Amino acid sequence: MHPVRVLLTQHVPVNEYPEKMQECYHSALKELENKVKHYTPLICEKKKPVPLKQYTPKIVKVLEFGRKQAGSKKEQERKQLIQRHKRELKGAIREIRKDNQFLARMQLSEIMERDSARKRKVKELLGSLATQEGEWKAMKRKKWKN
Repeated sequence: MHPVRVLLTQHVPVNEYPEKMQECYHSALKELENKVKHYTPLICEKKKPVPLKQYTPKIVKVLEFGRKQAGSKKEQERKQLIQRHKRELKGAIREIRKDNQFLARMQLSEIMERDSARKRKVKELLGSLATQEGEWKAMKRKKWKN
């Protein structure tokens, strides 16, 4: 209570307070001076420190060479489901790749067919134009000769 006594004696302007407040103030000071006993301050009980998490590996007994001891059935089923899921996922990816390759081959063959058809038509047109030009020149020669 020493800090409270210091606060009351040195930092409080008691003269400006009303009489009743001054009386309460003086009685509080007398009470503090009468009780001189020194008490030990309160101390919290010591708590054990929280241990850090240890990341120790899970040790599994090996009964047969190379084989681990089977865990719970739920764990085994879960592992089997995960393996089955992975296998099916790989199969699905493989099928999608095959489908994409097939579609790409089909599109390429269609494009090649269209290109070959266009080239054939262009050749036919050029051939017919060449024959027409030849006939035209032949007709011109006949006119000049006659």
